Amino acid sequence: MGCQITGKIKRSLKAAAFVALFGVAAMMAAKPFVHFGESNQPLDSAPPVYVDHEAERLALAPVPTSDSELEEQAGRPVERQVQVTSGDTLGDVLTRAGIDGSEATQAIEALRRVFNPRSLKAGQKVQVTFDRSPHGFGHGDFQKVSLNADPVREVFAVRGANGDFTGSETKRQVSRQIARYAGQIRSSLFESAQTAGVPIPVVMAMIKALSYDVDFQRDIQAGDGFEVMFEGYYDTKGKLVRTGEMLFASVSLSGKPIAMYRFETDGGSVEYFNEKGESIKKALLKTPVDGAKISSGFGLRNHPILGFTKMHKGVDFAVPVGTPIQAAGDGTVEMAGFNGAYGNYVRIRHGSGYATAYAHMSRIAQGLHPGRRVTQGQIVGFVGSTGRSTGPHLHYEVLAGHNQINPLSVKMPTNTKLAGRELDRFKTARRDTETLLAKIAPSTRITVASGSKPGSLTN
Repeated sequence: MGCQITGKIKRSLKAAAFVALFGVAAMMAAKPFVHFGESNQPLDSAPPVYVDHEAERLALAPVPTSDSELEEQAGRPVERQVQVTSGDTLGDVLTRAGIDGSEATQAIEALRRVFNPRSLKAGQKVQVTFDRSPHGFGHGDFQKVSLNADPVREVFAVRGANGDFTGSETKRQVSRQIARYAGQIRSSLFESAQTAGVPIPVVMAMIKALSYDVDFQRDIQAGDGFEVMFEGYYDTKGKLVRTGEMLFASVSLSGKPIAMYRFETDGGSVEYFNEKGESIKKALLKTPVDGAKISSGFGLRNHPILGFTKMHKGVDFAVPVGTPIQAAGDGTVEMAGFNGAYGNYVRIRHGSGYATAYAHMSRIAQGLHPGRRVTQGQIVGFVGSTGRSTGPHLHYEVLAGHNQINPLSVKMPTNTKLAGRELDRFKTARRDTETLLAKIAPSTRITVASGSKPGSLTN
């Protein structure tokens, strides 16, 4: 009898152990272990999904406990911030914020006094303010809309006691200063200038101005120098609010300087000229994409797809997919569409019998079609790998008549040469610029009168 009981107990224990093991295995399958050992993911890497840390921080903020704190919180207006997305009108933004259509229209009309709603840009943030709801939930009446029109101005439309909206603006206190930077080029002009402290808009202006004379892949060597002088608008804490005009830029290529001076002509146009008073602007850009690396030059080559020697009638620039492609010069679009082995293709006819062509684009710029006029530097498409292509790049051609020629060997004349009284004015402006360069040490700046021309110093 005792043996039978003992056998039953053993069988029960075995069954219980089996059930427990089965339960653990099921739990492991449903929720695998988290490994705390080695991992390819760095510990400080970004989480796999977006986390609003600011909202979490506010959620953990101390809860008001005193009657005065609760009363103050209850009396605060309700504020909402809405970000402008591509294609938004101000009306769209206000509707998304929960504002009635008629009130939104009134506020926009009041805002027109100080701000053109068409100037709204994607990424801008619009602040909308409501009264606190008397019911304790939602919000009360719409009272104000505000946004930063530019780095200096904030504009408002505020509801008055009579219920009507009034537009107004406030301006940050800024001073116009002239800054000068100089340095050595180590890897690229862009990276070296940015590392030296030159603001990105100025770096881009410098590269664009130099691109008429400089092949940024072949001409620039490590150890070459650069110098730039520009206007900046700084607040009372010395923070750069926005950049103004680039006044001077130069690079020293293997000891040979290329300098350019900003000058306003008698016709009112602003251009950059060399020390002789010749415009640096040429009929065609040397490079129609920024940061371009030549992956295949003009001439005979073994075709990477066809496998035999074939004439390569252009220059290939290796750049990432989506890089904007600029029109090399002013002209009229002759063709814009898919073109066999060229893929997405644009051809532009310029003056003096020249044309340029751009191939393998991921897409052509919106609105570009045959007969459309384009200006130098205008975006005509984006780098891709369409057509007969082994990878993302721009295939760029220059045609004289109907024949392709080497884009890197084309010598384009300057657009403008100053003469007479205008040349004398330029020489005076150039001396003023050189006086400023001598007065300002690299990586420093001086304040000038807000309405003065370069050279009119206040200290």
